[in-house]
Amino acid sequence: MIIDADGHWFETEEVFSKYMESHLRNYRPRLLTDEQGYNFWVVDGQTAYRRPSIKGAGAPGTAAPPGKAIQSARRASPGSQTLINLKERLADLDKEAIDVQFLYPSFLLHVNAWPDGILANGVCRAYNTWLAEVCGQAPDRLKPVGVVSLQDPPGAATELARIKDLGMTAVMINGTAGARRLDHPDHEPFFTAANRLNLPIAVHFSLQFPVVDRLFEHHFPNRVLAGILPIMAGLTSVLCSGLLDRYENLKFAFLEGGIGWVPAHVERMDDHFENPPLRRQRLDQPPSEQLSKNWPDLLWL
Repeated sequence: MIIDADGHWFETEEVFSKYMESHLRNYRPRLLTDEQGYNFWVVDGQTAYRRPSIKGAGAPGTAAPPGKAIQSARRASPGSQTLINLKERLADLDKEAIDVQFLYPSFLLHVNAWPDGILANGVCRAYNTWLAEVCGQAPDRLKPVGVVSLQDPPGAATELARIKDLGMTAVMINGTAGARRLDHPDHEPFFTAANRLNLPIAVHFSLQFPVVDRLFEHHFPNRVLAGILPIMAGLTSVLCSGLLDRYENLKFAFLEGGIGWVPAHVERMDDHFENPPLRRQRLDQPPSEQLSKNWPDLLWL
């Protein structure tokens, strides 16, 4: 059996216009199209879409469904990419010899960086409802992964129970919540709920990492760094905080960051652990031992 553990799809306006609660619907994400035919998302008057600051820099865009300008360059049809046509999506899986696909967002990959956590979790609830319904039409092939925003930790914790009831397989967050680390005390309600529900946590790559995502004028190096550093920050939080000791049922996957960097990074953690002035007092054993002890509960892709 071949499993795609990190598949993606493009969200559409229908997800939010149909399923967001009435008191938040006016602030739902909306799609706009520029003069060149590129689509981009606007949420509560904000967008990550930017005019390049220097010639040839490229624009980061906002992970929107392809507009006319780039549709012809994509292998999959619009119906497959947006899950509007499941026959086309399943046909694409057959072409790639994929038996099962776990589905993650595109636009909402960065939802943990949104400053308004109440709105962000309202968007996430609509997303989770829509995706669970769609994947329920092909439950043997398509596995939905829920999404929450840690900018509103109590709201995220509450949504975990509904994600479980919807039959979703895991919940996605990023390696940081804005400028807050994963093991920040504000996030304890989320980890308490995930531990109680025995719901795996997928720490996914995100381009919106404080400072780094705007360090270079060109999008290319920003994507290289902002893509991996949140994953590194997330692993550092997990291994250097005693999180896995406090919550025995937590399981983590670190996605789209690779694994080649992990040995050197953990070695660096151990080196700092052996230096008493640098050691976190709540960490009783080297991070490498934390990693070894909890290896079955950690996954990299």
